[in-house]
Amino acid sequence: MRRIFIDTGAWYALKDSSDPHHQAAIDFFTSMRGQVLYFTSDYVADEAITLVRYRLKNHRVASEMARELFTEKAAKMIFVSLDHHDRALEIFAKFSDQEFSYTDCTSFAIMEAMHINEALAFDSHFNFEKLGFSQVIKDRCPLFPATAKRYFPFSSNSQNKPPYSSDGL
Repeated sequence: MRRIFIDTGAWYALKDSSDPHHQAAIDFFTSMRGQVLYFTSDYVADEAITLVRYRLKNHRVASEMARELFTEKAAKMIFVSLDHHDRALEIFAKFSDQEFSYTDCTSFAIMEAMHINEALAFDSHFNFEKLGFSQVIKDRCPLFPATAKRYFPFSSNSQNKPPYSSDGL
């Protein structure tokens, strides 16, 4: 099954209807139903929850997102390990000419370790060919109509499939 890393901007876009990528994020999750395993990290979750809390000024929505992410209803949560930190530091130092955040570098380290080459991200960092990554973009997956059901918050896992499988959405 296809494996995709979900970055901060995608999680945030799902919660903010005024975000320019809101509909693209919804369309992606809708169109990939049953075809993808989603992964994210605790650092990405922290960023996304914090963004929702402060940009939307909504503690309740941020708390819901935290529960959805950390109970793995949305994606398989990968916790940044010491090995991931070692690799992230190498990437951070080697590519000092790039505008990667340290969190981006931990995501790259996780993606490398897990052999995940694609990310749902709305910034150019994840199109970094030197590390072999590409972004999943809107025109690479079939889209459902704009009226399709919105799948975030994610439904409970009632089919005994991994909660981070796109079947669980």
